[in-house]
Amino acid sequence: MGPVDPVDSKEARDPKNILGSTSEPDAAPQEPSPMDRRRFMGVLAIGGAAVLAGSVPRSLAAAPKAAAPKPPKPVPPAVEKELRTQEKNLGDVLHTIRDYELPPGSEPATVFRAMRARRGVR
Repeated sequence: MGPVDPVDSKEARDPKNILGSTSEPDAAPQEPSPMDRRRFMGVLAIGGAAVLAGSVPRSLAAAPKAAAPKPPKPVPPAVEKELRTQEKNLGDVLHTIRDYELPPGSEPATVFRAMRARRGVR
């Protein structure tokens, strides 16, 4: 069979026939790999553990000693006073809003109304 000849449908369905033709001289069947998947994963795991075990002492020895973190700067009294004032003002505003009673039958501040989907060009 040449490269232009149609492939026989029975040959194309054969799982051993990857290229679709067995009559070509360079299409040799593939041999199974010398190592199965389970053994390969085992070797990979052992190799990874060996690399990790061998590199841990070197990485610890090479790591620079970290300096103790600096304590935070003390907050000036004026800033502390301003923060307390703002907290108090915010609390008062929230208290006022929460205590406000709406008259009976009034509309809520927001109402959700679903919009119809627009059809056509976007």
